[in-house]
Amino acid sequence: MSEKTQNAFQKYIIPAILAVALIGVILWAAQQKALAESYKNLAKESYVRAYGELTDDLYDMESTLSKLTAVNSPAQYVLLLDEVWRLSGSAVSHMSYLPVSHVDTAELNQFVVRLGDYAHSLTKKAVRGGVMTEEDTNTILQLRDSCAKLAEEYGDKYARGDVPTEGIDAEGYFADNKPQDSEGISEFPTLIYDGPFSESSEKLEPKGLSGGEVTMEQAKTVANIIAGVTFGEGQETGGKIPAYQFSMSNEDGTWVEAAVTKQGGKLLWYMSPCKGNTEGKPDDAEGKRYADTALKKLEELGYRSMTATYAQYYGGAALINCAATQNDVILYNDLIKVWVDRETNEVTGVDARNYLFSHTERELPEASVTMAEAEGYLAPSLKVMERQLALIPITPETERLCYEFKCTSGNDSYIVYIGVETGEEEQIFKIIDSEDGQLVI
Repeated sequence: MSEKTQNAFQKYIIPAILAVALIGVILWAAQQKALAESYKNLAKESYVRAYGELTDDLYDMESTLSKLTAVNSPAQYVLLLDEVWRLSGSAVSHMSYLPVSHVDTAELNQFVVRLGDYAHSLTKKAVRGGVMTEEDTNTILQLRDSCAKLAEEYGDKYARGDVPTEGIDAEGYFADNKPQDSEGISEFPTLIYDGPFSESSEKLEPKGLSGGEVTMEQAKTVANIIAGVTFGEGQETGGKIPAYQFSMSNEDGTWVEAAVTKQGGKLLWYMSPCKGNTEGKPDDAEGKRYADTALKKLEELGYRSMTATYAQYYGGAALINCAATQNDVILYNDLIKVWVDRETNEVTGVDARNYLFSHTERELPEASVTMAEAEGYLAPSLKVMERQLALIPITPETERLCYEFKCTSGNDSYIVYIGVETGEEEQIFKIIDSEDGQLVI
């Protein structure tokens, strides 16, 4: 290349190439910005729609609960109870689309699930010939008032277009998904009924605590080790399990919170956000890896003889439910929830409240019915896949030792509990397999 040609190349061609490249970068950036805005708008529409549908469900539950206090037909009574149960499931489904930072989905979900299960327990009572008592009526009135309060609160925001959608990032997620403090949820009535979601831990004194009282500094040392950070000054919290609570947040928006019991210095709960956004149901090997990680962490924390039971997957995390065991019997009341980041396989959260409320050495009864005999009491259409012993909650004060049979019938899966002393069906649940894991209803 001649010197003249080289000079011309440097003077005209190279700037032209750079200009074209710059235009390409600008166009690409504009396209990415438009794509990000599209994600944000779709996410906002999804959140607003779910918020409105949740509000409708709350209004409908209030209306249906009101009708229950006026109905006099047994058939209509059962139909209304089933409608409350259906609306409860619908509300929970809509809550799954909402970020926890703007609707207190943890406590609201708990309330709505228990409301639906309470209605279902009344259905079973009616089928057995039971009648609505004055206590049932008073509870339904309280539930109606609670639903009215919630529906009015969320309905007003929805009508004003005040559904919180600020803080959505470029991928359509809320950047700060940290749960906020709730108001009023604690005022909702406590439900006492024969069902799997009974609030036994909220009615009884904790059984899983021992040792003397620790100081704030001792509790902070425990929290620092567990969370892997250095907390500042904490605060004391009351309730059935008094604790020291610690929290910190970083400039990058990450946060860590932990609570340590005053008696014995035990971890009550610990939570931090996931780093990844892995979604969908994992394969068996991946699911086992998460379960192994959860059990290893519990072993390190001093919670031994635990077994992983069920798992759910959402928000980039695997939520592993782990129950204590005693002589190969699963103790379902003694439950610890463990959150595992699916991208890093690190534990990001532990909730040991149920365990600390319930865990103690049980005096298990002798079986009057063998497992083979109990299996013979199952419906002929069921094919048994797994068998084991389990201690299940019946009321807030009582538990029952049962044979647990995991079964299939066609494409459906069930869990049936047969009492070891009576041979009677104590509970039956249907297992729903979804992309978010296994749900039991």
